[in-house]
Amino acid sequence: MVRIKDSLVSMSGVVTAQVLLFLSIVLLGRERGPEILGQFNGSVALGTLVGTLLALRYELACLSDRSEVSFEALIHVLALGAAIATAVAAVLLAYGRHHLLLVELYAVATFMFNLAAAYMNSLKRYGLIALARIAVNVGLLVCVASPFRGWLKAEPFFAYTIVTTVIGLLALTATLCNGWSKGYRVTFDPKFYSVNRRFAAYILPATVLGSVMTYALAIAVPSWYGAKEAGYFAVAYRLGFSPVSLVGQSIGGVFRRDALGAVRTNTGGGELVQVYRTYARGLIAVSLIYAFLAFVLFEPVVALFLGAKWEGATPFFYFLIPLFSVQILYVPLSQVFLAVRKQKLDFLFQLWSGSVLIATLYATHVLNLSAVVSVAIFSIVGAIVTVWGVTVTARAASSRTSGYGAVLDCLI
Repeated sequence: MVRIKDSLVSMSGVVTAQVLLFLSIVLLGRERGPEILGQFNGSVALGTLVGTLLALRYELACLSDRSEVSFEALIHVLALGAAIATAVAAVLLAYGRHHLLLVELYAVATFMFNLAAAYMNSLKRYGLIALARIAVNVGLLVCVASPFRGWLKAEPFFAYTIVTTVIGLLALTATLCNGWSKGYRVTFDPKFYSVNRRFAAYILPATVLGSVMTYALAIAVPSWYGAKEAGYFAVAYRLGFSPVSLVGQSIGGVFRRDALGAVRTNTGGGELVQVYRTYARGLIAVSLIYAFLAFVLFEPVVALFLGAKWEGATPFFYFLIPLFSVQILYVPLSQVFLAVRKQKLDFLFQLWSGSVLIATLYATHVLNLSAVVSVAIFSIVGAIVTVWGVTVTARAASSRTSGYGAVLDCLI
């Protein structure tokens, strides 16, 4: 069953959060310039990636439409994440990498927030998830815009980390209290990790490879081309990827739960295909509208909010439009791999696409191409790879009915 209301509630929260983040980026860009914004974007990208990998992707076991199952998984994943985070901190201290501790703290905060959101998703508390997302970026905006922002203005990533940590702790505490109030009493069982090892065996490497698409440029551009180019890229990427993130976090979360419900209640797979088809059609429309509006509005919006000195961000953005448009389709639809337990198929696709993109990025570096040209080549190759990824998600959804021959039926 497709829940349009849930999608709208979830999307409204993500939209509001992204608007607040946009305002914060505008203030940082106007007052601090491309270099600070580039450093901020690179740190956020690295911390988000580490936070996603922190529990070896076992947190995906929390994504169930049964709250008691989700809560049991949450306790086990929280224990694993805490152990790994402690070990990482010890290694950083031992090797004197103290400057990376702040990135790790942001990663842990992101992990806590995502863990709490997974459990709230099982309760259909999409409004609470949206409220928490909004609170994080309200906190950042307050820090950046506050008249007493002298120190926080100098350390925007520190401010964002503190805010995310506070919200993450509150969300996780509320989640634990909710589970205990429902009478869920979880006995720690090491077998949990072996029963759910498919997440670490397939989805962890798939996520690492898939992160090439999402984070490689954000990390590589500051390292290879300097802070100024990184700042231009940060504006283009942050503004352009916001709708992708919006759709992935809102519609993707609701689609995942609908798909899980369809699989559990309909062993034949017909209901899953119908759910997939409905979401796919809607996402195609969203993707086309995004591409048109992005091409028309980006340059005047940047000129209006950031000024003429940021015109260097425009070429980056135009070349990224094809990649972002296709990702709007793939990111939510890729949740079907979890619903039908096709982690191996997901891994094989990510292995292929990640290898292609790594080779592409390395080639642009070896050839000493400019930042804009490198981003353009990466975007074109990434868009082609992602189109194939969409067909793979359709294959996964239709495999429960008539096999690969039903792939096109899922999309039409």
